[in-house]
Amino acid sequence: MKPSALAQLLTEERVNAFRGKYRPINVLAALAGLTTFLLYHGQVLGPADAAWVSAVQGGCLAAFAGETLGCYTVARSARVAFAQSLVDSGVLVAGGVVALALLLLSPVVFAAIDGPTATIAFGFLLQGAMMLFVVTRVLRAFSVVSRAINSPLAAFALSFVGIILFGAVLLLLPGATHSPGSMGIVNAVFLATSATCVTGLSTMDVGRDLTTFGQLVILGLIQVGGLGIMTFAGFFSLAFGRGMGVRDSVAMGEALNVSVIGQVGRTTAWIVGLTLLIELLGVAALTGHWRDTSGRLLGVGDQIYYSVFHSVSAFCNAGFSLHNDSLVSYSGDATVLLTVMGLIIVGGIGFFVVGDLLTYRFWAAPLFRRLPMIGKKVKHQRLPHLSLQTKMVTLATLALILGGAAMFWLLEHDGALAGKPIDQQVTASLFLSVTPRTAGFNTVDVGALRPVTNYATILLMLVGASPGGTGGGLKTTTVVVLFLAVIAMIRGRDPEIFRRRLAESQVRKSLVMLVTVLSVIGLAVFGLMLCESGNTLGTAGGFEALLFETVSAFCTVGLTMGVTPELTDPGKLIIIACMFVGRVGPLTLVLAIGRRVAMRYSYPAEEVMIG
Repeated sequence: MKPSALAQLLTEERVNAFRGKYRPINVLAALAGLTTFLLYHGQVLGPADAAWVSAVQGGCLAAFAGETLGCYTVARSARVAFAQSLVDSGVLVAGGVVALALLLLSPVVFAAIDGPTATIAFGFLLQGAMMLFVVTRVLRAFSVVSRAINSPLAAFALSFVGIILFGAVLLLLPGATHSPGSMGIVNAVFLATSATCVTGLSTMDVGRDLTTFGQLVILGLIQVGGLGIMTFAGFFSLAFGRGMGVRDSVAMGEALNVSVIGQVGRTTAWIVGLTLLIELLGVAALTGHWRDTSGRLLGVGDQIYYSVFHSVSAFCNAGFSLHNDSLVSYSGDATVLLTVMGLIIVGGIGFFVVGDLLTYRFWAAPLFRRLPMIGKKVKHQRLPHLSLQTKMVTLATLALILGGAAMFWLLEHDGALAGKPIDQQVTASLFLSVTPRTAGFNTVDVGALRPVTNYATILLMLVGASPGGTGGGLKTTTVVVLFLAVIAMIRGRDPEIFRRRLAESQVRKSLVMLVTVLSVIGLAVFGLMLCESGNTLGTAGGFEALLFETVSAFCTVGLTMGVTPELTDPGKLIIIACMFVGRVGPLTLVLAIGRRVAMRYSYPAEEVMIG
């Protein structure tokens, strides 16, 4: 080992040893900071407690900064210490710059802002910096806990349980609703599950019944649930400079469907960065289009807030909206609808497909090589290549969007779309085709659609999004594999596509997935019919609504025929279970709780008659 490498290794060991000794202070500071923050903004503590709350949070921030400064001290190398505390150092530098700017603008120096405004700004800076430190500590703690769980799949499933329970507790705080105590435990768990599982079903009006604090809780759950807490934990593990061990990589690989351990770390960082970039682009496109009930444009602050909420909700395929009619009132705003559709599609096709398409050198494709100007420059470059996954997902997505739009227009052009201009009919048909595949936004009243249209919507909901994305459902690749298997059976050949043969294990896995999904949905509908037998939903006329609701919940769509608030508590619990199983994945859940036993023998085979 080279002397420089040995010195760096010893420096990293000193930093890690210091962090180990500092851990109790970190834990106490994180608990105190998080508790005071939530209790104050959740209105358990009032304005009279603001002074001592600020004092506690300032002490917590000083404790967090002490760890970062301690790392620089024991490392005796600014470069190594910075690499080992990248996030913490960034927070301190950014916070220091903002604090200096506020000091210069305050009445103490240039008096560009008045005293109360400066005080409020410093308060926000203090709490924001402290919460960033708290979040990083919580994710660091999650990485430690996940290593103690034997099964990576179990860690993946339990992470959703933990986030749901934490979110439910936050929604039960008095400051989460305009009418304290109106939430109830079942409704809190329902909303927390729906947000974490990026479904969009709601027993309450998010924009009307929840306060800004409650809405931000929903938004946070959507973002964490859309990407998965393990993705964030892995990202911050890399950001802390610790890297990802083999066990962490295996867990992340299970969650992200990445089989090569060496790719997991880079993939995690790339996913988080791409997500933030796309959501920021969505915010920029949506800003300036939000209006109040009277039709007037909202102020700048509300414009940004609404844009952030709907951009995150759309990209994560959650379907939550701050309007009680979802996006019905924006059915004539093509910018809003096209932006939301774009976010839904990009979030649904999967991060790896997006990366494959972004890095595809289309100018070196055979079609462009025939052009004289381009052909000479690229003739020595290797041919670009798209993975089979990308080709299947792209083909299936285009077919479902265009085919679904044509079908919806044919079914509803003289129904729910009647009276609209032709351009709005086309946009609405495209939106109706995109949103059932796990997004949940709607521009027309779902209850006003014809039964045959609702049946077509159920089929699209069952198909869902694509693997590796933020949506649910059977997934497009599963449906394509099943379709190819049927064609192959008819032709007497192996299933093939794009000159590639599909493995028998993939066909078998797709069949198991189909049977499992249909079985869970069937049992859930049966249970709902029993639970709702005492009201109108338990009648023959309510069967369609309950089936629609169940498929929407299991496939994490969020579309509803308006029956969610009418469900009894047992019915809501069934929907909660559907949302959770649908988001985690039935096969993942079975493998997480099951125990694999190696077979030492196999029984003789015997055929039975089929069909």
